[in-house]
Amino acid sequence: MPVKNSVSIVDDRPFFAKAVSYGLEHGLLGREQLNRMEADAPKGIVQIADHFGTAYLRTDLETAVSRMVNLISLYLEDFANGDLHVAACSLRDNTLLSHSRGGSEMLKRLHAMPGDTGLHPRKADPSGQKFFVNERTFAFPLSLASYREQVRQCQGNQLRIDFARWLARQMGVAPAEYEDFSAEEVIRSAMLILYAAPKNLEMPTKTQFVKLVDSLRKKSFKTKPALLETFLREAPEAFAGHTRQALQTFIDEALPRLLAAEKSPDEILHAEAQGAFFIRDMPEEDVVAYDKLVAREWVRITKGEADDPAVLATIFLSVATGHSPKPAALLKDAKSIIQSFRAKGFDSSAVLAFIDEHAPFEQKEDLKAMWTQDLRPDAEVHLADNDRQMPDAYMERALKYFRQNCVANWKGSSR
Repeated sequence: MPVKNSVSIVDDRPFFAKAVSYGLEHGLLGREQLNRMEADAPKGIVQIADHFGTAYLRTDLETAVSRMVNLISLYLEDFANGDLHVAACSLRDNTLLSHSRGGSEMLKRLHAMPGDTGLHPRKADPSGQKFFVNERTFAFPLSLASYREQVRQCQGNQLRIDFARWLARQMGVAPAEYEDFSAEEVIRSAMLILYAAPKNLEMPTKTQFVKLVDSLRKKSFKTKPALLETFLREAPEAFAGHTRQALQTFIDEALPRLLAAEKSPDEILHAEAQGAFFIRDMPEEDVVAYDKLVAREWVRITKGEADDPAVLATIFLSVATGHSPKPAALLKDAKSIIQSFRAKGFDSSAVLAFIDEHAPFEQKEDLKAMWTQDLRPDAEVHLADNDRQMPDAYMERALKYFRQNCVANWKGSSR
Protein backbone atom coordinates (compact mmCIF):
# COMPACT_ATOMS: atom_id res chain seq x y z
CA MET A 1 0.00 0.00 0.00
CA PRO A 2 1.57 3.31 -1.05
CA VAL A 3 2.42 5.78 1.68
CA LYS A 4 1.18 9.32 1.13
CA ASN A 5 3.52 12.05 2.28
CA SER A 6 2.14 15.50 2.94
CA VAL A 7 4.25 18.59 3.38
CA SER A 8 2.93 21.55 5.34
CA ILE A 9 4.46 24.93 4.78
CA VAL A 10 5.02 27.05 7.85
CA ASP A 11 4.96 30.76 7.20
CA ASP A 12 7.08 32.21 9.97
CA ARG A 13 7.28 35.70 8.54
CA PRO A 14 6.30 38.61 10.78
CA PHE A 15 2.61 39.44 10.58
CA PHE A 16 3.53 42.81 9.08
CA ALA A 17 5.23 41.08 6.13
CA LYS A 18 2.26 38.77 5.65
CA ALA A 19 -0.13 41.71 5.60
CA VAL A 20 1.95 43.58 3.00
CA SER A 21 2.13 40.49 0.77
CA TYR A 22 -1.62 39.96 1.10
CA GLY A 23 -2.33 43.60 0.31
CA LEU A 24 -0.17 43.54 -2.83
CA GLU A 25 -1.64 40.23 -4.00
CA HIS A 26 -5.22 41.38 -3.56
CA GLY A 27 -4.80 44.91 -4.85
CA LEU A 28 -5.28 46.61 -1.49
CA LEU A 29 -1.77 48.07 -1.58
CA GLY A 30 -0.08 49.66 -4.56
CA ARG A 31 2.93 51.72 -5.48
CA GLU A 32 1.54 54.79 -3.73
CA GLN A 33 1.25 52.97 -0.41
CA LEU A 34 4.67 51.34 -0.79
CA ASN A 35 6.26 54.72 -1.51
CA ARG A 36 4.67 56.12 1.64
CA MET A 37 5.95 53.18 3.68
CA GLU A 38 9.43 53.62 2.24
CA ALA A 39 9.34 57.29 3.28
CA ASP A 40 7.93 56.54 6.75
CA ALA A 41 10.19 53.65 7.67
CA PRO A 42 13.50 55.56 8.00
CA LYS A 43 11.87 58.15 10.25
CA GLY A 44 10.54 55.47 12.57
CA ILE A 45 13.82 53.53 12.55
CA VAL A 46 15.81 56.64 13.53
CA GLN A 47 13.32 57.51 16.31
CA ILE A 48 13.46 53.98 17.73
CA ALA A 49 17.26 53.82 17.49
CA ASP A 50 17.58 57.15 19.31
CA HIS A 51 15.16 56.01 22.03
CA PHE A 52 17.02 52.79 22.83
CA GLY A 53 20.55 53.80 21.85
CA THR A 54 21.77 56.08 19.09
CA ALA A 55 21.01 56.57 15.41
CA TYR A 56 24.72 56.92 14.70
CA LEU A 57 25.59 53.26 15.20
CA ARG A 58 24.85 50.74 12.50
CA THR A 59 24.03 48.00 15.00
CA ASP A 60 21.45 50.22 16.72
CA LEU A 61 19.86 51.04 13.37
CA GLU A 62 19.71 47.37 12.40
CA THR A 63 18.18 46.55 15.78
CA ALA A 64 15.67 49.37 15.31
CA VAL A 65 14.48 47.77 12.06
CA SER A 66 13.63 44.56 13.93
CA ARG A 67 11.99 46.54 16.73
CA MET A 68 9.81 48.46 14.31
CA VAL A 69 8.71 45.31 12.49
CA ASN A 70 7.87 43.62 15.80
CA LEU A 71 5.88 46.62 17.05
CA ILE A 72 3.92 46.95 13.80
CA SER A 73 3.24 43.20 13.69
CA LEU A 74 2.00 43.10 17.27
CA TYR A 75 -0.35 46.03 16.78
CA LEU A 76 -1.61 44.90 13.35
CA GLU A 77 -2.35 41.33 14.41
CA ASP A 78 -4.15 42.49 17.54
CA PHE A 79 -6.12 45.20 15.72
CA ALA A 80 -7.09 42.88 12.86
CA ASN A 81 -7.45 39.85 15.14
CA GLY A 82 -5.31 37.91 12.66
CA ASP A 83 -7.38 38.90 9.59
CA LEU A 84 -4.90 39.76 6.82
CA HIS A 85 -7.53 41.65 4.84
CA VAL A 86 -8.28 43.98 7.74
CA ALA A 87 -4.55 44.36 8.40
CA ALA A 88 -3.79 45.26 4.78
CA CYS A 89 -6.57 47.86 4.79
CA SER A 90 -5.10 49.38 7.94
CA LEU A 91 -1.69 49.66 6.26
CA ARG A 92 -3.41 51.28 3.26
CA ASP A 93 -5.22 53.87 5.37
CA ASN A 94 -2.66 54.66 8.12
CA THR A 95 1.05 55.39 8.42
CA LEU A 96 3.69 52.94 9.52
CA LEU A 97 4.55 55.29 12.39
CA SER A 98 1.00 55.10 13.74
CA HIS A 99 1.19 51.28 13.69
CA SER A 100 4.59 51.30 15.41
CA ARG A 101 3.29 53.68 18.08
CA GLY A 102 0.27 51.44 18.51
CA GLY A 103 2.51 48.46 19.29
CA SER A 104 4.56 50.56 21.69
CA GLU A 105 1.43 51.70 23.54
CA MET A 106 0.26 48.09 23.86
CA LEU A 107 3.52 47.15 25.58
CA LYS A 108 3.41 50.20 27.84
CA ARG A 109 -0.12 49.34 28.92
CA LEU A 110 0.95 45.77 29.68
CA HIS A 111 3.88 47.01 31.76
CA ALA A 112 1.56 49.27 33.77
CA MET A 113 -0.70 46.36 34.69
CA PRO A 114 -0.02 44.44 37.93
CA GLY A 115 2.24 41.44 37.39
CA ASP A 116 1.36 40.11 40.86
CA THR A 117 -1.33 40.55 43.51
CA GLY A 118 0.72 42.56 45.99
CA LEU A 119 -1.26 45.40 47.54
CA HIS A 120 1.63 47.88 47.68
CA PRO A 121 1.02 51.27 46.00
CA ARG A 122 2.04 51.19 42.35
CA LYS A 123 3.76 54.23 40.88
CA ALA A 124 4.80 55.12 37.35
CA ASP A 125 8.25 53.73 36.57
CA PRO A 126 9.63 55.30 33.37
CA SER A 127 12.97 53.47 33.56
CA GLY A 128 11.25 50.14 34.20
CA GLN A 129 8.85 50.78 31.34
CA LYS A 130 11.72 51.56 28.95
CA PHE A 131 13.55 48.39 29.99
CA PHE A 132 10.39 46.32 29.47
CA VAL A 133 9.69 47.74 25.99
CA ASN A 134 13.37 47.34 25.13
CA GLU A 135 13.26 43.61 25.91
CA ARG A 136 9.87 42.96 24.35
CA THR A 137 10.69 44.63 21.04
CA PHE A 138 13.97 42.84 20.33
CA ALA A 139 15.50 40.29 22.72
CA PHE A 140 12.21 38.65 23.75
CA PRO A 141 9.46 39.87 21.40
CA LEU A 142 5.92 38.86 22.32
CA SER A 143 3.66 36.91 20.03
CA LEU A 144 0.06 38.07 20.04
CA ALA A 145 -1.03 34.89 21.86
CA SER A 146 1.60 35.43 24.57
CA TYR A 147 0.71 39.12 24.84
CA ARG A 148 -2.98 38.37 25.30
CA GLU A 149 -2.24 35.67 27.87
CA GLN A 150 -0.12 38.08 29.90
CA VAL A 151 -2.86 40.70 29.68
CA ARG A 152 -5.38 38.11 30.87
CA GLN A 153 -3.20 37.21 33.84
CA CYS A 154 -2.62 40.85 34.74
CA GLN A 155 -6.33 41.61 34.50
CA GLY A 156 -6.95 38.71 36.85
CA ASN A 157 -4.39 40.18 39.25
CA GLN A 158 -6.12 43.56 39.11
CA LEU A 159 -9.47 41.94 39.80
CA ARG A 160 -8.06 40.18 42.88
CA ILE A 161 -6.50 43.42 44.07
CA ASP A 162 -9.75 45.37 43.65
CA PHE A 163 -11.70 42.63 45.43
CA ALA A 164 -9.24 42.48 48.34
CA ARG A 165 -9.32 46.26 48.75
CA TRP A 166 -13.10 46.22 48.78
CA LEU A 167 -13.13 43.54 51.48
CA ALA A 168 -10.60 45.51 53.51
CA ARG A 169 -12.77 48.63 53.34
CA GLN A 170 -15.82 46.66 54.43
CA MET A 171 -13.89 45.42 57.45
CA GLY A 172 -12.43 48.76 58.46
CA VAL A 173 -8.83 48.39 57.27
CA ALA A 174 -6.91 51.38 55.92
CA PRO A 175 -4.69 50.92 52.82
CA ALA A 176 -1.51 51.61 54.81
CA GLU A 177 -2.27 48.57 56.99
CA TYR A 178 -2.34 46.03 54.17
CA GLU A 179 0.16 47.42 51.66
CA ASP A 180 2.79 44.81 52.59
CA PHE A 181 0.38 41.91 52.05
CA SER A 182 -1.01 40.16 49.00
CA ALA A 183 -4.61 40.17 47.85
CA GLU A 184 -4.85 36.45 48.66
CA GLU A 185 -3.83 37.02 52.27
CA VAL A 186 -6.44 39.75 52.76
CA ILE A 187 -9.13 37.67 51.04
CA ARG A 188 -8.27 34.61 53.13
CA SER A 189 -8.55 36.55 56.39
CA ALA A 190 -11.84 38.12 55.31
CA MET A 191 -13.23 34.66 54.55
CA LEU A 192 -12.08 33.44 57.97
CA ILE A 193 -14.10 36.24 59.54
CA LEU A 194 -17.18 35.53 57.43
CA TYR A 195 -16.98 31.80 58.20
CA ALA A 196 -16.20 32.06 61.91
CA ALA A 197 -18.75 34.88 62.33
CA PRO A 198 -17.41 36.79 65.35
CA LYS A 199 -19.48 39.61 66.83
CA ASN A 200 -17.47 42.28 65.02
CA LEU A 201 -16.72 41.84 61.32
CA GLU A 202 -13.19 43.22 61.41
CA MET A 203 -9.85 41.87 60.27
CA PRO A 204 -8.13 39.94 63.07
CA THR A 205 -5.11 40.81 65.15
CA LYS A 206 -2.82 37.92 66.10
CA THR A 207 -4.68 37.40 69.36
CA GLN A 208 -8.04 37.43 67.58
CA PHE A 209 -6.74 35.02 64.93
CA VAL A 210 -5.80 32.46 67.58
CA LYS A 211 -9.18 32.84 69.28
CA LEU A 212 -10.99 32.42 65.95
CA VAL A 213 -9.11 29.22 65.14
CA ASP A 214 -9.73 27.88 68.64
CA SER A 215 -13.44 28.57 68.19
CA LEU A 216 -13.47 26.70 64.86
CA ARG A 217 -11.93 23.65 66.56
CA LYS A 218 -14.64 23.40 69.20
CA LYS A 219 -17.26 20.72 68.70
CA SER A 220 -19.92 23.28 69.52
CA PHE A 221 -18.98 25.54 66.60
CA LYS A 222 -21.78 26.23 64.11
CA THR A 223 -21.70 28.29 60.92
CA LYS A 224 -24.03 31.26 60.43
CA PRO A 225 -25.03 31.34 56.73
CA ALA A 226 -27.29 34.36 57.30
CA LEU A 227 -24.25 36.47 58.13
CA LEU A 228 -22.94 36.17 54.58
CA GLU A 229 -26.24 37.33 53.11
CA THR A 230 -26.29 40.32 55.45
CA PHE A 231 -22.69 41.18 54.53
CA LEU A 232 -23.48 41.03 50.81
CA ARG A 233 -26.79 42.90 50.97
CA GLU A 234 -25.37 46.08 49.43
CA ALA A 235 -22.32 44.60 47.74
CA PRO A 236 -21.65 45.18 44.02
CA GLU A 237 -22.87 42.20 42.06
CA ALA A 238 -19.39 41.23 40.85
CA PHE A 239 -17.90 41.34 44.34
CA ALA A 240 -20.83 39.39 45.76
CA GLY A 241 -20.05 36.58 43.33
CA HIS A 242 -16.35 36.73 44.14
CA THR A 243 -17.13 36.57 47.86
CA ARG A 244 -19.21 33.42 47.51
CA GLN A 245 -16.52 31.80 45.38
CA ALA A 246 -13.72 32.88 47.76
CA LEU A 247 -15.62 31.53 50.76
CA GLN A 248 -16.01 28.15 49.08
CA THR A 249 -12.29 28.13 48.26
CA PHE A 250 -11.56 28.94 51.92
CA ILE A 251 -13.75 26.02 53.05
CA ASP A 252 -12.09 23.62 50.60
CA GLU A 253 -8.46 24.67 51.05
CA ALA A 254 -7.78 26.79 54.13
CA LEU A 255 -10.28 25.40 56.62
CA PRO A 256 -8.83 21.85 56.74
CA ARG A 257 -5.43 23.33 57.67
CA LEU A 258 -6.98 25.44 60.41
CA LEU A 259 -8.82 22.48 61.86
CA ALA A 260 -5.85 20.09 61.78
CA ALA A 261 -4.77 19.49 65.37
CA GLU A 262 -1.10 18.80 64.58
CA LYS A 263 -0.41 22.52 64.20
CA SER A 264 -1.23 25.19 66.72
CA PRO A 265 -2.80 28.46 65.54
CA ASP A 266 0.51 30.12 66.44
CA GLU A 267 2.39 27.82 64.04
CA ILE A 268 -0.14 28.31 61.26
CA LEU A 269 0.09 32.05 61.65
CA HIS A 270 3.86 32.28 61.44
CA ALA A 271 5.21 29.15 59.77
CA GLU A 272 3.47 29.05 56.43
CA ALA A 273 4.55 31.30 53.57
CA GLN A 274 1.87 29.81 51.32
CA GLY A 275 -1.65 30.16 52.57
CA ALA A 276 -0.76 32.98 54.92
CA PHE A 277 -3.28 35.37 56.46
CA PHE A 278 -3.49 39.14 56.74
CA ILE A 279 -3.14 40.15 60.37
CA ARG A 280 -3.56 43.66 61.72
CA ASP A 281 -0.70 45.06 63.78
CA MET A 282 -1.36 44.72 67.49
CA PRO A 283 -0.95 47.64 69.84
CA GLU A 284 1.95 47.15 72.25
CA GLU A 285 -0.30 46.41 75.18
CA ASP A 286 -1.69 43.37 73.33
CA VAL A 287 1.66 41.59 72.96
CA VAL A 288 1.55 39.98 76.41
CA ALA A 289 -2.08 39.01 75.84
CA TYR A 290 -1.05 37.14 72.69
CA ASP A 291 1.84 35.41 74.44
CA LYS A 292 -0.49 34.38 77.25
CA LEU A 293 -2.80 32.87 74.70
CA VAL A 294 -0.24 30.86 72.72
CA ALA A 295 2.56 30.33 75.27
CA ARG A 296 1.13 30.41 78.78
CA GLU A 297 4.12 28.64 80.36
CA TRP A 298 6.51 31.07 78.67
CA VAL A 299 4.67 34.02 80.16
CA ARG A 300 4.61 32.37 83.57
CA ILE A 301 8.35 31.67 83.53
CA THR A 302 9.34 35.10 82.23
CA LYS A 303 6.79 36.89 84.44
CA GLY A 304 5.66 38.74 81.32
CA GLU A 305 9.15 40.25 80.87
CA ALA A 306 10.24 38.25 77.83
CA ASP A 307 11.42 41.40 76.08
CA ASP A 308 14.06 41.99 78.78
CA PRO A 309 17.44 40.49 77.72
CA ALA A 310 18.53 40.21 81.37
CA VAL A 311 15.51 38.05 82.20
CA LEU A 312 16.17 35.80 79.22
CA ALA A 313 19.86 35.53 80.10
CA THR A 314 19.03 34.46 83.66
CA ILE A 315 16.60 31.83 82.42
CA PHE A 316 18.88 30.46 79.71
CA LEU A 317 21.94 30.22 81.99
CA SER A 318 19.80 28.42 84.56
CA VAL A 319 18.54 25.88 82.03
CA ALA A 320 22.00 25.45 80.48
CA THR A 321 23.40 24.38 83.86
CA GLY A 322 20.60 22.05 84.90
CA HIS A 323 18.76 24.49 87.16
CA SER A 324 15.08 25.37 87.16
CA PRO A 325 14.32 28.30 84.84
CA LYS A 326 13.98 31.49 86.86
CA PRO A 327 13.70 35.10 85.67
CA ALA A 328 15.86 36.32 88.59
CA ALA A 329 18.62 34.78 90.70
CA LEU A 330 19.65 35.01 94.34
CA LEU A 331 23.35 35.01 95.17
CA LYS A 332 23.28 31.29 95.99
CA ASP A 333 21.56 30.62 92.64
CA ALA A 334 24.18 32.56 90.71
CA LYS A 335 27.04 30.77 92.46
CA SER A 336 25.44 27.40 91.78
CA ILE A 337 25.05 28.27 88.08
CA ILE A 338 28.71 29.32 87.86
CA GLN A 339 29.92 26.22 89.70
CA SER A 340 27.88 23.93 87.45
CA PHE A 341 29.25 25.62 84.33
CA ARG A 342 32.84 25.31 85.58
CA ALA A 343 32.28 21.64 86.34
CA LYS A 344 30.38 20.50 83.24
CA GLY A 345 30.03 23.42 80.81
CA PHE A 346 26.76 24.47 79.23
CA ASP A 347 24.10 22.05 78.00
CA SER A 348 23.21 24.06 74.90
CA SER A 349 20.75 21.45 73.62
CA ALA A 350 18.70 21.87 76.80
CA VAL A 351 18.31 25.60 76.12
CA LEU A 352 17.28 25.03 72.51
CA ALA A 353 14.77 22.37 73.59
CA PHE A 354 13.42 24.73 76.26
CA ILE A 355 12.88 27.44 73.62
CA ASP A 356 11.20 24.98 71.26
CA GLU A 357 8.84 23.77 73.95
CA HIS A 358 7.82 27.03 75.56
CA ALA A 359 8.55 30.15 73.47
CA PRO A 360 6.02 31.70 71.06
CA PHE A 361 6.63 30.35 67.56
CA GLU A 362 7.54 33.67 65.94
CA GLN A 363 10.26 34.33 68.55
CA LYS A 364 11.96 30.94 68.54
CA GLU A 365 14.59 31.53 65.89
CA ASP A 366 15.61 34.89 67.34
CA LEU A 367 15.85 33.41 70.82
CA LYS A 368 17.99 30.53 69.59
CA ALA A 369 20.28 32.97 67.81
CA MET A 370 20.54 35.05 70.98
CA TRP A 371 21.68 31.98 72.91
CA THR A 372 24.02 30.39 70.36
CA GLN A 373 25.55 33.52 68.86
CA ASP A 374 25.61 36.03 71.73
CA LEU A 375 24.92 34.84 75.27
CA ARG A 376 26.58 31.41 75.26
CA PRO A 377 29.99 32.41 73.78
CA ASP A 378 30.12 35.55 75.93
CA ALA A 379 29.20 33.73 79.15
CA GLU A 380 31.68 30.93 78.45
CA VAL A 381 34.46 33.52 78.53
CA HIS A 382 33.36 35.52 81.57
CA LEU A 383 32.10 32.72 83.84
CA ALA A 384 35.18 30.53 83.41
CA ASP A 385 38.05 30.34 85.92
CA ASN A 386 40.98 29.70 83.57
CA ASP A 387 43.35 32.50 84.54
CA ARG A 388 46.11 30.77 86.61
CA GLN A 389 47.85 34.06 87.46
CA MET A 390 44.64 35.63 88.79
CA PRO A 391 42.29 32.78 89.80
CA ASP A 392 38.64 33.64 90.42
CA ALA A 393 38.33 31.52 93.56
CA TYR A 394 35.51 33.60 95.04
CA MET A 395 33.81 34.07 91.63
CA GLU A 396 34.13 37.85 91.90
CA ARG A 397 34.67 38.35 88.16
CA ALA A 398 32.00 35.81 87.23
CA LEU A 399 29.46 37.31 89.62
CA LYS A 400 30.21 40.80 88.34
CA TYR A 401 29.41 39.59 84.83
CA PHE A 402 26.28 37.89 86.15
CA ARG A 403 25.05 41.10 87.79
CA GLN A 404 25.72 43.11 84.63
CA ASN A 405 23.91 40.75 82.29
CA CYS A 406 21.30 38.93 84.35
CA VAL A 407 18.69 39.77 86.98
CA ALA A 408 20.60 39.53 90.26
CA ASN A 409 18.50 39.73 93.44
CA TRP A 410 21.20 40.47 95.97
CA LYS A 411 23.00 43.49 97.35
CA GLY A 412 26.40 44.20 98.89
CA SER A 413 29.31 41.77 98.85
CA SER A 414 29.17 38.67 96.69
CA ARG A 415 31.03 36.55 99.29
